[in-house]
Amino acid sequence: MKLLGEKTEGQNYIQKNVRLQEIFLEKKEKFDANITNNEFMQFLFNNFSIKNEVKVENNELIVEGKYKIIQFHPAYSYEDFVRGISAKTNENGDVCYKVENRILAEFADEAFDNPKGKYILIIDEINRANLPSVLGELIYALEYRYNHEKDNKKEASVESVYDISENEEESDRLILLPDNLYIIGTMNTADRSVGHIDYAIKRRFAFVDVPPTSDAIDNVVKDSAVNAKAKSLFSKVSDLFNEDETKTIYLQSDFKAKEVQLGHSYFIAETEKQLELKLEFEIIPLLNEYVKDGILSESALAEIQNL
Repeated sequence: MKLLGEKTEGQNYIQKNVRLQEIFLEKKEKFDANITNNEFMQFLFNNFSIKNEVKVENNELIVEGKYKIIQFHPAYSYEDFVRGISAKTNENGDVCYKVENRILAEFADEAFDNPKGKYILIIDEINRANLPSVLGELIYALEYRYNHEKDNKKEASVESVYDISENEEESDRLILLPDNLYIIGTMNTADRSVGHIDYAIKRRFAFVDVPPTSDAIDNVVKDSAVNAKAKSLFSKVSDLFNEDETKTIYLQSDFKAKEVQLGHSYFIAETEKQLELKLEFEIIPLLNEYVKDGILSESALAEIQNL
């Protein structure tokens, strides 16, 4: 009823169904369409996720999608991310093994069933995992997506090493990533592990740099006193990473500022006390580690202590 712009307040389910049938007959007569009730409902279910929230704003239909945030780590595997085997206990207490879809395959199935919704999977610290191992055959599926309009299932499907089918006579190893599923990976270049991502995977992603900037402090820190102190501290720390030869250079020549400079999140705080705690327990200790690791010269120690 929402899809068709009908108000349903105060109606029970019988009244709603009677009205829906009336609408169907009106539409059928208006468009002189030779279509059955089942075909009409099949059209709605194929194009919209009736289970999810549907809104109409400015005469535009909005179907609610979904987003998830996960974090990769060195022990993350294909079996954790795509599809793997789980041990289950049956009613008799016996252990049995079952192939199950994991986060990505489950999310891809949801996106496939709801073509008008947008599904966003955010992978934090994407560079910390062994990506070729975690993604497996999905490197192909990332590039050649399933398109709902073209219905190019044959070209877009990849075959998993695990068979998800519970029917012994029929195999189901196929996985596809629909074009309404968006995958965003975040990484910190200061971790110095971005180079571990091979070019075959890099080609599947577009890269957007988010360099340290005081603009982020303005956007978040609204208290004027805290904002001023945060921006002043940000400026002093940024000077340690400057590459301007007319100034004192503390950054060692083997490193580039954009790869190792502290990001603006260190300087975002709600109170002056919180900012002081970040300086004492996060910023200064990390900068001292930079000196020990040879990223900053030892001459930077005096500046660090004066922050």
